[in-house]
Amino acid sequence: MKKLIALLLAMIMVLSMVACGAADAPVADAPAADAPAADAPAADAPTDTRYKIGFANIGEVNETCMAVKRSFEAAAEKYDFDLVYMNNDMDGATAVKNADNMVQQGVDGLVEFNIDASVGATLKSICDDAGIPLIAIDIGIDGVPFFGGDNAQVGVVGGRHLGKVAQERWGEEPDILLLIEDSTSGETPMPRVRNMPEGLRETFPDFPDEKIYTLDGAGDAADVQKLVSDFLTAHPDANKIAIGAFQDIIAPATLAAIETAGRESDCIMVCASEYSYLDYLKAHPDPVENEVYVGGVAFFFPRYADYIIPVMIDMINGKEAPAEFFVEHEVLTRENAAEFYADYLNS
Repeated sequence: MKKLIALLLAMIMVLSMVACGAADAPVADAPAADAPAADAPAADAPTDTRYKIGFANIGEVNETCMAVKRSFEAAAEKYDFDLVYMNNDMDGATAVKNADNMVQQGVDGLVEFNIDASVGATLKSICDDAGIPLIAIDIGIDGVPFFGGDNAQVGVVGGRHLGKVAQERWGEEPDILLLIEDSTSGETPMPRVRNMPEGLRETFPDFPDEKIYTLDGAGDAADVQKLVSDFLTAHPDANKIAIGAFQDIIAPATLAAIETAGRESDCIMVCASEYSYLDYLKAHPDPVENEVYVGGVAFFFPRYADYIIPVMIDMINGKEAPAEFFVEHEVLTRENAAEFYADYLNS
């Protein structure tokens, strides 16, 4: 059970990075892709050459992954290419088999979303031997262009929103900035919460390090809820607590602990991912008094392919690709969430 939980959390990280086990063939009842981030790259007009592009998804385990899958399906029409889709099923060996399979099918380029970093060199070798370009999503491969979330930017954007809400609600800096990490996700994505003090200090430039607390939210929802409950009990006099939650298991569990303790008026929270916040809005379509959950940083999974495919087409045509390129993140709030995720909110 612990291994299963660790795997699920690792996936949320990758995709809370993006990602997760997105998808194979289209799912009949999956909501349509939502609008792109405002600054997603514009599409070039389709060319007379019709390419065959492979996309190997990390898996098919949650909405994040399905959104990434749908983005490639939509892009195949938008950019006029043939999509070859495969599901890596959260397994490195499967990713290698899928890459071999897609090369045998004659793809002109491959986009790889793979959870197992240990097979990255093998995936690159397969593509190099076939003479086709490769782009990696979220899990880097040495010598391969990387696309994914900008972990450092996520933290700054999330902390900036916490500072804004704290000023509006309390008129002064928080008593505590509580950062809830997830050690199972590794060090790479941790700036999603560790950079929140930088964003908060745009509003409160003198906010001291002594007011910053960190918890490890590894484990299941019950573990996180107890962890946060114990923290609140240990700080009974803190009535201005700003919280940065690393991912979509931590945020709802933290909210449950706050509500159980009756500390809603004492807390505000931003999640460094979006789907638990979107689910919160679906469950609470109207504003809540002393609203704790005030935003989620968006990765805009439904438009991943809009970032990736123009670069892949350039690579197929012999142009040099950037070593890395990233999503431009924004905080989703009650005011703007429907602009980007109307279909999901209405599903």
